[in-house]
Amino acid sequence: MLRPFAFSLLSVFVFSTLSHSAPEDVIAEMEKIQSESATRTASLGLCFVPIDGEPSDAKGYHIDTGLIPASTMKAITTATANEVLGGDFRFTTELQTAGVLSEEGVLKGNLVIRGGGDPTLGSSNIAATFSKWQTAMKEAGIQSIEGSIVGDATIFHNQMVPNSWQWDDMGNYYAAGPCGLTFHQNLFHCNFKTPKVGGKAPLSWTDPKLPGVEFINEMRVGSSSSGDQGYVYGAPYGKVYYLRGSVPAGKGSFTIKGALPDPAFFCARAFSKYLNENDLSVSGDPTTVRLMTIAGESLAARKVIHSQESGTLASIMNITNMKSNNLRAECIHRMIGVKKGDEGSIKAAAKAVRDHWSAKGVDMTGFFMDDGCGLARANTVTPRQMAMILYHAAKGDSFDTFHGTLPVAGRSGTLRSIGGGSSSEGRVVAKSGTIDRVRNYAGYVNTRSGKRYAFALFVNNYSGDLGTVKSQIVRIWNRLVAL
Repeated sequence: MLRPFAFSLLSVFVFSTLSHSAPEDVIAEMEKIQSESATRTASLGLCFVPIDGEPSDAKGYHIDTGLIPASTMKAITTATANEVLGGDFRFTTELQTAGVLSEEGVLKGNLVIRGGGDPTLGSSNIAATFSKWQTAMKEAGIQSIEGSIVGDATIFHNQMVPNSWQWDDMGNYYAAGPCGLTFHQNLFHCNFKTPKVGGKAPLSWTDPKLPGVEFINEMRVGSSSSGDQGYVYGAPYGKVYYLRGSVPAGKGSFTIKGALPDPAFFCARAFSKYLNENDLSVSGDPTTVRLMTIAGESLAARKVIHSQESGTLASIMNITNMKSNNLRAECIHRMIGVKKGDEGSIKAAAKAVRDHWSAKGVDMTGFFMDDGCGLARANTVTPRQMAMILYHAAKGDSFDTFHGTLPVAGRSGTLRSIGGGSSSEGRVVAKSGTIDRVRNYAGYVNTRSGKRYAFALFVNNYSGDLGTVKSQIVRIWNRLVAL
């Protein structure tokens, strides 16, 4: 767990009273930080460019070095979606019949849940969603189904997880892969008993239950102060999940979250169960289009009986950037691919993003986008590329929508715990990026002189403690604020 860093009164005084900086002062501060013990072996990069200037006005340190962006990649994903899809865009989920409806109300065929990539579908109240769907079915005249509930996730590619995501990430809730029929945030809960420190932590239950999945439990009980050190190891569509690490003692039980192996199947199974328990019988076993294709089966012609829209893209982007939500970023990323490349694959989405900014004049040489959220260490972005994308985004007609989704230093989102009490507070608006030994920020600086800069500040593979690195970052921010 990352802890907020408390700045000393002296450092706050020194940097909050900087009267004026020149670009050379900012670069000199970066050079100084590079020589300090916490970052001596780190790869650092900085680019800043005035919004009212020209691309040629960009300055910085190691400006064209390819670095790991971590979650600052979400800034690129959401800035692109804001222009390609628009802030008013809504994901659409459909209920479709694939069969013949008799006069008695019997659907002789299948009911298809056609996913539209909505990352918020069933995120809070599953029963309310299912009740709405059942009402729509009854309004369409369906009283029973002689067939199956079929989950259709084909709007996105079947490959939910990028090749470069790490094994110790992908089974956990924060690395739940985007599914064309994402449901319940693609997560499940695992509850463990915590009887004795140092002993085994027996698995009590999972919610939802996952029939057909074998859990191999190697979880231990840590001290009451050890925190959540439990991990779920498993792959999409997998049948075996490993539970490893430790959960804290003290409360008798502890719950962690994992990534659903097959969200589309879970959605179909859960809805089938709900209907059978609520006076609408479904005779067949639940399935998915993916499983039917593997079995060589196909669906009859379909008819839409109900459409359900998500909230606006603007509202979804807000949580994506404020809370650094990986699943939402991934679904947004894939939808860019659907819009521009007619395919919701990782490759199509990355190409669409690259082409969009290249068309605006950004040199994308050396830009590698292996996902939309930044979890992949295979991602590579130069500070200049990041800053120039943000520069061009600021020129767009819908910029305010994107800008409003970014956290504010010392005040909101993932920036609440950094920059408070310094001259950066309230003046730096940015997306953070954090994975092991990586701390990055990309966004905008409102200077005391009234200018606005787009900036990217990357710190990769630092060796010092996080508090020191955060204080170094604020030093750069304060220099930028004084421009």
